[in-house]
Amino acid sequence: MDNTDHVQDDEELYRSVRGKLEDKEYSIQKGKLIIEPAAFQDRYKQPSVDRAKLIDYNPALSQKSETDGIVSIRAGEVRAIGTVKTRISNGDIDDHAVDVVPDPTSENPAHAKIIVKPEFWGSNNKQRNAFKLLRIALARLATKNGWIIEPTPQ
Repeated sequence: MDNTDHVQDDEELYRSVRGKLEDKEYSIQKGKLIIEPAAFQDRYKQPSVDRAKLIDYNPALSQKSETDGIVSIRAGEVRAIGTVKTRISNGDIDDHAVDVVPDPTSENPAHAKIIVKPEFWGSNNKQRNAFKLLRIALARLATKNGWIIEPTPQ
């Protein structure tokens, strides 16, 4: 199978979540797991995920650290977020469709990224706000699905 083929809606995606509570990527509130938007932070505004089928559904291969947890979301759920909006300088609203695209590297052939089309642009503040809304939506999906691998904080 070509690891650059289209990411199908039914594909499972893994995301590594830092295991220490003080990293604020997850919390436990009233006994319930909450994946925080910080778990999907990315300096390029394109959170990385791993395509489960390309690593034989072994979530441990997605851990950045042995103490990290792994959450799972489906590509179709990500796309179902729909659009993220930014306001253009003339006051119009621009819609950014959410997608998952392959982005294999030599170190990680299962790598993919969550993107928006068109890319975020405009003021840094508008980009931050729109990306924050995307991270909130991704965190809700991950919270709903729960852990695939629980973190082991030290």
